[in-house]
Amino acid sequence: MEGWKERAGRNEAIFREVNESIARLEERLISGSDSLPIICECARAECATQIEIGLSEYENVRQHPDRFIVARGHEQPNIEQILAQEAEYLIVEKVGIAAAAADDAS
Repeated sequence: MEGWKERAGRNEAIFREVNESIARLEERLISGSDSLPIICECARAECATQIEIGLSEYENVRQHPDRFIVARGHEQPNIEQILAQEAEYLIVEKVGIAAAAADDAS
């Protein structure tokens, strides 16, 4: 079980890196939009769910290395707690060993 929690933290950190790349590209393109299309940062390796999030909300989440943006229904209560709920997504924070793995991967 502990190995799964570590993998979940690392997987989500990888999705966060992908989303950081998307955010940098959006900045370069200056799309004029106040929202950002990102990939769900859940622990499911096969997930490619796209989420629209406001740029300021995205930047607020990125200030905390243990926080992730996941599609509704993709949360994992045994390794994270829900901090905020929006129509399309949740803001979650890793806890325990998953938090440590996410920090290490960041």
